[in-house]
Amino acid sequence: MRQKFLILILIPFILYFHTSLGDEVKLIPENITVNEYDSFTLTLTVNTSEKLSGFQDTIYYPISLNITPEDIILSNISNSANLKNVSIEIYNPTYNAYLKNIPILSNLTNNANSNNNSVGIIIIKLWWFSNYPSGNFTIATLKFRTLNNGTYKITQKPVLSDENGDLLKNVTYNSVNVTIIGLNSTIVEITPINPKVNENFDTIVSIKNAKGNITNITGTIYYPNLTLVNLNFYYLEDNISKVNLNYNNNSLSFFINLNTSKENFDLMKLTFFTNKTGNYIINASIKINGNETIVKPANFTIGYETITEKYVGFHTTEQNISYGDAELCYIEAKNIDANISEIKGKITYNSSVLKISDISISLNTIEKNWTVENGTLNFDIKINGTKSGNFTILSFWIEPLKNENLTTELKISYIYLFDENGEIVEVPLKDTMTIHIIPIAEENISLPKAYFVYEIVDNYEVHFYSLCEGSTELHYYWNFGDNSTSTSPNPIHKYKKEGVYIVKLKVNDTFGHTSYDECVIEIKKLNPINVSLSNRTIYLNGTNETNVTIYCNITVKNPFNKKIRGYIYFVDYGNYIPNETSIEFELQPNETKIFSIPINISQSTEIKGYVIYYMPYKRLKDYIWNFKESVEINKPKKVKFNDYYYNIKMNQSKVIIKINKIVKNYTVTKRIDIENEPNIWLSLIGFLIGLIIILIIR
Repeated sequence: MRQKFLILILIPFILYFHTSLGDEVKLIPENITVNEYDSFTLTLTVNTSEKLSGFQDTIYYPISLNITPEDIILSNISNSANLKNVSIEIYNPTYNAYLKNIPILSNLTNNANSNNNSVGIIIIKLWWFSNYPSGNFTIATLKFRTLNNGTYKITQKPVLSDENGDLLKNVTYNSVNVTIIGLNSTIVEITPINPKVNENFDTIVSIKNAKGNITNITGTIYYPNLTLVNLNFYYLEDNISKVNLNYNNNSLSFFINLNTSKENFDLMKLTFFTNKTGNYIINASIKINGNETIVKPANFTIGYETITEKYVGFHTTEQNISYGDAELCYIEAKNIDANISEIKGKITYNSSVLKISDISISLNTIEKNWTVENGTLNFDIKINGTKSGNFTILSFWIEPLKNENLTTELKISYIYLFDENGEIVEVPLKDTMTIHIIPIAEENISLPKAYFVYEIVDNYEVHFYSLCEGSTELHYYWNFGDNSTSTSPNPIHKYKKEGVYIVKLKVNDTFGHTSYDECVIEIKKLNPINVSLSNRTIYLNGTNETNVTIYCNITVKNPFNKKIRGYIYFVDYGNYIPNETSIEFELQPNETKIFSIPINISQSTEIKGYVIYYMPYKRLKDYIWNFKESVEINKPKKVKFNDYYYNIKMNQSKVIIKINKIVKNYTVTKRIDIENEPNIWLSLIGFLIGLIIILIIR
């Protein structure tokens, strides 16, 4: 069922602090030893005696490990969350000052690749409004692939909240030690290319990570139940001086004399044939210059040829949708063998029966346009670059407008795929999607329940978040208490002046049921933070100086009558590197704390960030104050004037130099070339002494 929330509420799971014993978040197993280029899986689990309404975990890993969103599989319990978000971010900072504050980086070994200075961050956020999970359960599985040998650590920082929204304190969590064993030996990879029954297919034997100059390769290749049709060394034919081959019972022994210093190359191409389906293996035992290698054999299945479907159109031909619910519809392209640069299409539907909304395009585009009117969806997508293979063109939500037992259709009038030359690519079209509307009896409808929370940004801007419940689509009507209104589920409203305002929310479902919620909010000008820089204008002493360190001094004070927890965050730090990007603190009532954060700066920039106070109240989630401070770096300028040359012949030792003007902060450089005049040294000494005296006087 599609949730009726348009954005994920990214608010902390904090209302009141309390202590909960025995709450644990674990990554299992805690110790991993794996070979380079292999993969391993971690299981993220929770063990708690509380009923959870919120779970957030930030997992840090080195990019000597690789993971994609498709490698993160949420459990059934996680997928039951009303709101969920999984994201992966990669940071590649430039300065060591920043790298030292990433928890995992202190565990990188010296033999790791230099790109390991980057760090990956996985963020998993879940929020349940009902059916709160508890006990021992799995959050997700995470599959990593290893890229570089070394010893690494995967760390995490989870946050849990109970069914009342209270933060669970004393939650324990662990880290994972990963040892990647480097394959220092030479690797032999055997790769079959599109093997099919009753057809010849090629297999490539490749050498990877070879050491030094290679003079001979010897070994045996085993290919049970396959017939060897042909063998070719043309990849190395210019380097090979002698080849001995011996065929025997589905195996090939060989000895090759050659001369190459290539590290990675294809050794040979073998052509095989079989007239039987089944599972096959091609293996080998190979030595290079008499040294053993690690062989990665080919394990594969050969079956009867299957037809790969190529089309563009709906992802399914039939869909059931209950009234009051909505379903996501995809227009997709499958097995496209051309490079597509633009896509145009038209979809028609019965607008009195169905509603189309929330159109989304996931392609990387340079231009995208669509219109929805009078039962027609038109779209034109221009791709940034080209796209081929399998991809989603666009997606949208479809929602029934009538609580009746009806069948209707979405129809694609046309979809044109244009290649990079502007030519139309002919592709079969799946043009029809049948929709069956399932009516719902009104007595089975859950009545809507209105509820909202809010945060205050920079004293006057209020971000409202709807936490309303209902079994059908909800319509929102806000009144902010200052004659301003909104129909957005999660509006942002900026008040013009201080005061006390009554904010009201009314929600209606599709059956006309109504629920109300309201609260009093106070807008007041608070100044609990002060931000200053140790130096706003910096003059570099030399042109070779590239960066300097200044200090950002941040004072935070608690003006409230309860203890609060807060964070200082720096953002947009491309041109500056803070020693710490986030700083956590706690403040007792009226307590003040001062933080001095070193910041590495390489050019004139703006230091940006914000301070957030998490409030221990049911409605008011947090206060946020943004800050922005400018710093200017002045580098010395190099000014070069025209070179002047004047040749003179001096017959006397007395030299008088007159300098008409010396400009402050500039250096006048003079050079005298002396040729074939040994007695000129005395004159040169006089010249230099005179110049020094004049400069001192000036």
